[in-house]
Amino acid sequence: MKKFATLLAVVMVTVFSAGILVAGTAPEKATINEVQKVKSPVVFPHKAHADRIKNCQECHHKDAPGKEQKCFACHKATKTGDAVAQKDAMHTKCKGCHSKDATKKAPTKCNDCHKK
Repeated sequence: MKKFATLLAVVMVTVFSAGILVAGTAPEKATINEVQKVKSPVVFPHKAHADRIKNCQECHHKDAPGKEQKCFACHKATKTGDAVAQKDAMHTKCKGCHSKDATKKAPTKCNDCHKK
C-alpha cells in the first residue's frame, strides 16, 4: 500500500508539473491575420511580451491560466455581448500599454504594427 501511495504521488506531481511547464510556454511569434481586410497582418512578438509581462491574464483577461485563447475567440469584428470589437480591444490594450512604456520604444503608430 505504501508503494502504491508513493507511486501515485510521483505520478500526480509529474502530471501537474507538466501542465505548469506547458502553460508557461509561449510561441515565439503570433501573426494576427484577422485584420487583413482593412490593414496588413500584424506579426506580434508573443514570447517577448510573455517574458516581459509574466502574467498571461494581463492580455488573456477572461481565460483560465493554461487555457489562453486567441483574442479573436471572443473579440469579433463588431461588439458581441460584453466583448468589445477586435479593433477596439487591440488598440485599447496594445496601444494603451505601449503608450505607458517609459522607454518610448514600443510602437504606437499604425504602420509600426501594420507593416506595408
